[in-house]
Amino acid sequence: MPTRPAFFITLTAGVLASCDAGKASQPGGADCEGAPILSLTVGEHSVLDPTASAGCIRLAPEGAEYIVAAVSAAGAETATGVTGRYTLQGGDDGAATASLHSRPASLGPVDPSQGFDLRLRERERAIASNPAFHPVRQPHIQAASKPTVGDKRTFKVCGVSDCTGFVDVLATAVYVGSHAAVFLDDTVPAGGYTQAEIDSAGNLFDNYLYPIDTTAFGRESDADNNGVVMILLSDQVNRLTTTCGVYVTGYFFGLDLMDDPNSNRGEVFYAMVPNPSGTGCTVPNTFTRRTLAPTLIHEFQHMISYNRHRLLAGGEAENTWLNEGLSVFAEELGGRQIPGAQCVGGQANSCLTQFIKGDLERAYEYLLNPEASYLVEPGTSSGTLAERGANWLFVRWLADRSTSDSILGTDITRALSGADNPTGVAVTGGANVTAAARSRFDPAADFGVLAGEWQLANCLEGMPAVSDEEPTGRLRYKSWNLPAAFSGLVLGPYPLNPHSVSAVPFSLFGQLRAGSGPHLHILPTATTNILDVSFSTTNASAVKPRVAVARIQ
Repeated sequence: MPTRPAFFITLTAGVLASCDAGKASQPGGADCEGAPILSLTVGEHSVLDPTASAGCIRLAPEGAEYIVAAVSAAGAETATGVTGRYTLQGGDDGAATASLHSRPASLGPVDPSQGFDLRLRERERAIASNPAFHPVRQPHIQAASKPTVGDKRTFKVCGVSDCTGFVDVLATAVYVGSHAAVFLDDTVPAGGYTQAEIDSAGNLFDNYLYPIDTTAFGRESDADNNGVVMILLSDQVNRLTTTCGVYVTGYFFGLDLMDDPNSNRGEVFYAMVPNPSGTGCTVPNTFTRRTLAPTLIHEFQHMISYNRHRLLAGGEAENTWLNEGLSVFAEELGGRQIPGAQCVGGQANSCLTQFIKGDLERAYEYLLNPEASYLVEPGTSSGTLAERGANWLFVRWLADRSTSDSILGTDITRALSGADNPTGVAVTGGANVTAAARSRFDPAADFGVLAGEWQLANCLEGMPAVSDEEPTGRLRYKSWNLPAAFSGLVLGPYPLNPHSVSAVPFSLFGQLRAGSGPHLHILPTATTNILDVSFSTTNASAVKPRVAVARIQ
């Protein structure tokens, strides 16, 4: 075919052609002769909807260099997850096609504590959408007062790992502050928390964790009308751990805000206790002290979210993927805002290590192979580190779009939580992201465009010289130098390495998962002639395919 000053992309969202022995069918069928030319200067980008682009576009000039990310823009959680097989091909129609190898899909490491958290979020979503469950109504409860030190109370606590059974725990109030009342199980193992350590944790919640979360996400409910949230420290939480060494450190469960026989009818956190010796898993005091504060700031976001989505708005609980992303982001806020002297270790960087190190490790897992993991994970997910890394990275990227403070992103997080709306927020998942983006930084925002831009940013983060030239600021993280952070944690070099295309024809096929997809680096040598790039998927109406393109040279 003759040389032309254009780079053709043929986009079709139809039924995937059959593949044989690692090879896919040829692109073709779309006539791009009359398609308009989309001229991108270096640093510019576009996110395309193949179902609305008449099948193809032309990118000029020839000899340019591009990053291409194919992504599923399905932003609403489903029980089994949204997936679709895809083929991404390039080359002259009828030419022999050499296959690129899609990286093997793997669930990656699973964290049992994340799985427990996910099961609770899914239970909350089921409870919130079930008309048989009604929120605790203050007019129907007896006037309550703040607990005092020495008060005893019996709590209903999850007795099994899926929280379908409960046990009674008798506990005593050992700390009462301005926002928190800490109760200690009367039967905890010997050698546990000292009173000084409990006082320190209570003060940390009152003075730092509470204001950080409520500033970012809004106020919690007060269903029991006692003016505080209760923190129960109990070895019953320890018993929820099924594998020693990987612990369920604590939780919040929205059932406590509903009228149910197993509800505590108030705001309660549950956290594990030290178990230096004795029966069950050994849990050192140093471990529980280090994990308690990150657990509380994480679970407090869940408590606030349930209030603002279910109790105030009367809607469904937030999609688990976004709910978890916001809670992990709350951990980052703690690491950034709490003084080092208040964290375990007492040094300047102690809070970064205590609150944020795990976030970066999970992000690294996702970026090793984004195509293999969901951003919008299914309700049946077992809780992989990579999924949680994706959740945090997406919220972190959204917060970076803040027009007032891209480090804390308070205007973005408050929009997502409905903090500035007295009736809360009724939308969830991708629809919530779209609404928040439109109200804060882009009146024309669309979840599919945002997901495509985020995937471009994930790729370009490993190309700092390129991302610095991007004029809109949408294709980079502003608050993190992720390559430097990964290197500092000795995790390795930046992990996302896109498939490199230096010549045509080529083909790539695999499976799109909601919010994720493959990345291509198309070198100038591949765009010297007409280049048809065909992108097709199965299950297109659910997958909502998008193709994001950025010119980098």
